[in-house]
Amino acid sequence: MAGERTRQAQQRNRRNGSRFPGTASPPAGSSGEHEELAVGRRGFLKAAGFGLMLAGCRQAPLEKAIPFLIPPEEIVPGRSLYYASTCTACPAACGLLAKTRDGRPIKLEGNPAHPLSRGALCALGQASILGLYDKWRPRNPRHQGQDTSWEQIDAQIMERLEGLRRGGGALRLLTGTLNSPALEAVVKRFLAGFPDARRISYDPVSRSAILDAHLQTHGKRVLPRYRFDRAEVILSFDADFLGTWISPVEHTAGYREARSPDVETPRRCYHVQVESRLSLTGSKADRRIVAAPHEHGPLAVQLAAALADLAGESFPGEVQRNEGLAQRVEPLARMLWRARRRSLVVSGSPDPAFQTACNYLNELLGNYGRTLELGPASRQREGDDGALAGLLEELGRGEVGALLVWGVDPVFELPLEGRWETLLEQVPLMISLDDRLTETCGLADYFCPDHHYLESWGDREPVEGVLSLLQPCIEPLGRTRPLIESLSAWMGDSRPAYELLREHWRSALFPRQRQETSFDAFWDRALHDGVAQIEPESRSFSEARFEPRMFGDGSREVSPAEGEFSLVLYPKVGILDGRHADNPWLQELPDPISKATWGNYACLAPLAAEAIGVREGDLIRLGAVAGQGPELELPVLVQPGQHERVVAVALGYGGKATRRFAGIGPRWLEAGETVGNDGRVGVNSAPFIRLQARHLVYSGVPVRLSPTGERRQLARTQLYDAITVPASLALPGGERRPAVKEVTWEELFDPHLPVEPGTHSEHGSSQDLWPDDHPYTGRRWAMTIDLDACTGCSACVIACQVENNIPVVGRDEVRRQREMHWLRIDRYYWGQGENLRVAHQPMPCQHCQNAPCETVCPVLATVHSAEGLNQQVYNRCVGTRYCANNCPYKVRRFNWFDYAHEDELENLVLNPDVTVRSRGVMEKCSFCVQRIQEAKIEAKRRGVELRDGEIQSACQQTCPASAIVFGNINDAGSRVAQLAQSARHYRVLEELNVKPAVAYLKLVSRPDPQEEGHG
Repeated sequence: MAGERTRQAQQRNRRNGSRFPGTASPPAGSSGEHEELAVGRRGFLKAAGFGLMLAGCRQAPLEKAIPFLIPPEEIVPGRSLYYASTCTACPAACGLLAKTRDGRPIKLEGNPAHPLSRGALCALGQASILGLYDKWRPRNPRHQGQDTSWEQIDAQIMERLEGLRRGGGALRLLTGTLNSPALEAVVKRFLAGFPDARRISYDPVSRSAILDAHLQTHGKRVLPRYRFDRAEVILSFDADFLGTWISPVEHTAGYREARSPDVETPRRCYHVQVESRLSLTGSKADRRIVAAPHEHGPLAVQLAAALADLAGESFPGEVQRNEGLAQRVEPLARMLWRARRRSLVVSGSPDPAFQTACNYLNELLGNYGRTLELGPASRQREGDDGALAGLLEELGRGEVGALLVWGVDPVFELPLEGRWETLLEQVPLMISLDDRLTETCGLADYFCPDHHYLESWGDREPVEGVLSLLQPCIEPLGRTRPLIESLSAWMGDSRPAYELLREHWRSALFPRQRQETSFDAFWDRALHDGVAQIEPESRSFSEARFEPRMFGDGSREVSPAEGEFSLVLYPKVGILDGRHADNPWLQELPDPISKATWGNYACLAPLAAEAIGVREGDLIRLGAVAGQGPELELPVLVQPGQHERVVAVALGYGGKATRRFAGIGPRWLEAGETVGNDGRVGVNSAPFIRLQARHLVYSGVPVRLSPTGERRQLARTQLYDAITVPASLALPGGERRPAVKEVTWEELFDPHLPVEPGTHSEHGSSQDLWPDDHPYTGRRWAMTIDLDACTGCSACVIACQVENNIPVVGRDEVRRQREMHWLRIDRYYWGQGENLRVAHQPMPCQHCQNAPCETVCPVLATVHSAEGLNQQVYNRCVGTRYCANNCPYKVRRFNWFDYAHEDELENLVLNPDVTVRSRGVMEKCSFCVQRIQEAKIEAKRRGVELRDGEIQSACQQTCPASAIVFGNINDAGSRVAQLAQSARHYRVLEELNVKPAVAYLKLVSRPDPQEEGHG
């Protein structure tokens, strides 16, 4: 249905003058649930008799169903309607298609027409739809904590702003990354009306050092666009570009393209990751170098000097020679030099001197203009730590008369030893313009709530020249107002956002395109496609220059003393800086590496945990070495692949908004266990962020750890980590688990090392307990998952949860291994230290042809369809759970409780095509059978054959790595049938003869280019 969705989004004719075209608001009190009454003949006659008797006593209230007098062309009751829009869950601004049903959005998909995200969407984007129906979201403007009207609040704010203007006071607008051209234009007009006004932006997880380094080296403060798709060697210094760094969906698609072994010209980009903790990106690296934070700078500087020697140039900085580093640096230098103009060096460091060294490396290697572009550049992060430091100084001196805050929560995200809270209380006028209640909102005089992005008109420019539109998919659910309208209203221009947006596009953006001759045609095309291309603004860059003062000594991070640890703060895939911590789907999303949910923890290497005498779940106290500073109490998680002198803690937890989850699930505490933290989920680690040399620093703080003697069991969804088994249980041919298989690059492409296509297990038997009673003469649905492409990002897990109405069970139930996700991603380790290898394996229901679950069900609740689907009949299920016991893949889920569905507003997100299951039934992956049926009905209606690729399961559609392929394996021309002939094709536990419909493609081990002299 992907093609049909895109066709709908592109062919609809919008009403250009309407603020909200063509959709109806959701029916009040609608829950999407249906109750079924089972009564016999006698019961029916009794009910009918009583009904006739009562009808004469009291008349039932009259209800009328009023149809459209002139129905909108694009709305058909019971059919989905798609709107092209833009995701704002993070500043990456991926394109999306919003699926609406009867006027309410129920699912978000990636927009295939968007050049950056290419039809994919991350876990944050998939889950962001739940925020639209959040009952805690503010519905009215507030003054001093009390609801008020927009008329009253506007009059008061305009009066106070006029007084500020006349008195010449300073006004500051504090925002996150603001890559909206139309909003930027209104902000500039608004600030121009004050004698001293300025906008300051920061990113809670800062990338300011990259921009500042390019200002020094290239003369422009600009963020490059990184082209991983063009790289043959990637060197990353602690940049989690597949997980949380800048634009992970875009980077994952490029990374996959650069490492695809299945294209006509196979590509084998080699990836080296330097990091102190095991990140999502590090788990996919061909080689990991485990280094403490204080070792990264010297390593980069010494590498730059070695490359300068190979280039015949003199290194402009000073190098402190380290023989231990030289053994690592020299092979890296030779590898990169052989791949010059086809390599890429990236860094997640917040140190401008470190980023300058990376710029020097890319300049020496000739990468600018090839694997990273300064024009058109990225606009996905624009925060300026130096300007933020300047604002703090102004606030400290009492020079700010008015502060407007939008899109950030500095009190929570950057407490900086409590300075924000103290300083903001002294500001005479403070206005919060966020779309949710934050810690910062509590200090504001006025709260002017913004729309949710699915209710709003707007635009984004994630990369210069690439524009995308936001358009509303539903009428606003409260009396909220977008920032662009609020600023315009305070300038005396009370026009709606739609008119302001069109005006800017007409005057400023339309002249920069060459495709359309009229503005209306340009606007309609952009609205239909969701994206438009224009000429980027010309930028002149000076010739790159590097001076000794730019590099520093590479030693900003301090080496921890004996008995101390270096603290590393990091964002998680599902929580980031905390802006999504109030989303229960993301709280229950297992972290791709730790597999833990509902809270953060202190990650320690196995040897470090052993040295201080703690094990997983033990509560430790983490405090500053000097004894003055924040202290945290966190449970321990023992993390293989981490540096022994590092403790890693996730950001974004411990906010006030997470107290709403305190009552989810039954209380279940171990003896001696503590909860604490005022009912919040996790602990806020942001107090350890430092503002050092006018830059935010997230790592290298020396801390001491001390056990408290208490325990707090982690809510982990996977308790088995190793990919090896004990020798006593080893299978013939080795000790590797058969679930994950690997093939070397030479085995794939060396003609002297042939690999049989479609390999089968040698443990299989010619004997068959199942008769061949499944003659699939028509379609047979199957799925293939590429383990080499899968990054474990978990976007598929959330997409499946949204699509199939999967409930949240809460922390206590997860700890009992009762999570309800239909799709899990198993993560396996093998090897140790820097040789640690990681595999991610999505595991849905395998839809076995000889399904073991079907043979043991006493009520035939699980049966096989004529098209190869293992179907679960909820009305038959009596909850024996025999099927789960007999499933070798352990992919079936049992509903232990009636999970909460009392929130009528939140229920609007439920997919009406999928049953909301009740307590006591088994459920599991259905291959999104509702999508299969919808596509078949649509093809029949149009009188055409169902084509390969028209049906995409929810997990397949959202995958940034395109790792999942679904289709009819009986169609020889289908993609899934072609992959079945791949030399990498295998099935898990094939020796059991259950004949699963899900197959996997083996991991590929790539050779070190240095070792084989590649390049």
